[in-house]
Amino acid sequence: MQRLLLALGLSAAFVTPVLAADVVYEEPAAPIAIEAAPTWTGLYLGIQGGGAFQPDEGDGLVIAPSFGANTAVPGLTAAANNGFAANTIGAAFGNSFSSEFDSSFIGGAHIGYDYQAGNFVIGVLADINAVDIKRRDSAFSNTPAFYTAERSLDYLATGRLRAGYLLTPTALAYATGGIAYGEVDYGFSTDSPAVAGNGRSTATARPGALFDAGNEIGYSVGGGVEVKITQNISFGAEYLYTDLGDRNLVARLDGGPFDGNASNGAGSTGGFTDFGTTDTFDFHTVTAKLSYRFN
Repeated sequence: MQRLLLALGLSAAFVTPVLAADVVYEEPAAPIAIEAAPTWTGLYLGIQGGGAFQPDEGDGLVIAPSFGANTAVPGLTAAANNGFAANTIGAAFGNSFSSEFDSSFIGGAHIGYDYQAGNFVIGVLADINAVDIKRRDSAFSNTPAFYTAERSLDYLATGRLRAGYLLTPTALAYATGGIAYGEVDYGFSTDSPAVAGNGRSTATARPGALFDAGNEIGYSVGGGVEVKITQNISFGAEYLYTDLGDRNLVARLDGGPFDGNASNGAGSTGGFTDFGTTDTFDFHTVTAKLSYRFN
């Protein structure tokens, strides 16, 4: 009996390690980190910078004598020109007109809010920019003399809606549009010694100059692309077409030939000649934008 118990004990001693070796304890799997999908919903603010330009040169000044551009003016010497009869205001200018646009850097700050619904993003934004653009419309007489109307803009603010589609979770293409606001300075100048401006009548040789300013409201439309670099930082490019309306400068000159009789001095006939612009004050902007997003 003792021998039997001893044998069983020895067998158990050898079998137990073997059985223990067959038992495998697997380590629990490490948790998989799931990165949250980027969201575009939330407030953002940032800065932008780029250029403002206008490739369309415009039509120059419109000259409108109260007595007619093709009516002979006593004391005026001008050969028939560009379809106008001799000694008329129209003949004195012919087709000597030009327009030019001074491009400018544009830059400022913006603030907005976006809401994401699936792959669509809608939002509102406002921005303000410093800019220094000018548009000059000129006419040149055979005196010779220049007559120039100038419009200039020092700052531009817009308030816009935008709607876009996510090309990828981090890349947004969008269209935008809304109101635009800016103070436009108007000026008119000439080096003609025979005129008086702003209702003044004089035979004294001096140039005429008129200046005015107005707060103009128009619209901006365009589009852009924006890419999230991180969850909170995005970078984009935006194009806008802006039109600030057609409130144009009109300068009324009543000296020399512009009152209808160059022989009798300024203001002698009660006539006058208006110099004005007809083109709207519009331009294009392209800017790069950097935003911080609170989402």
